Amino acid sequence: MKKIIYLQRIGDVDPRILIVLQKNMKRFFREYNIKIKILSDKLPLLEFEFYKEQYDASKVKKRLIKHVNNRNYYRILGVMDADISSKLLKKNKKNFIFGTADMDKNKFGRALISVTRLREDFYERSENLAQFELRVLKEAIHELGHTFGLEHCDNLCVMRCSNTIDDTDKKPPNYCDACLKKLNDFLDDFD
Repeated sequence: MKKIIYLQRIGDVDPRILIVLQKNMKRFFREYNIKIKILSDKLPLLEFEFYKEQYDASKVKKRLIKHVNNRNYYRILGVMDADISSKLLKKNKKNFIFGTADMDKNKFGRALISVTRLREDFYERSENLAQFELRVLKEAIHELGHTFGLEHCDNLCVMRCSNTIDDTDKKPPNYCDACLKKLNDFLDDFD
């Protein structure tokens, strides 16, 4: 299986976001010989996935998986521009997530991110395009890290959990040494 991470537009997300993300991810994953491609089709958001002003991330991700089920993809990252939540987190009084991913160590990894809360204007602050693009990259790398078997990390690492946008801004756009070792071990096992 070729190591390609496919980016899938979901709903009304500006295609330029995926183009910039692709460029940044190519740079990041180059040393692992992982290619990044944008899928040409767009997956719509459906009414049944919407609940109380947010989309249920697990329902959207489940439909993303069905959409690409027989395509034998190495990794798929859905990118959407609508607020998402998880029923599991609502029990803990958290009302949103930046993304979600399957943590099982299999050859077909799937993840989803939302760019909505990564924009400054969501917080009624002046827009900063470079910061937005860096946040999108960090969340993409974080969720894809889960598909490579990485868990949340307490080090200064992109795998650190983000409960707020400030958490996202504080973490670097790369893995710490411990997570890099786990990533390399994972990738070596599947070569």
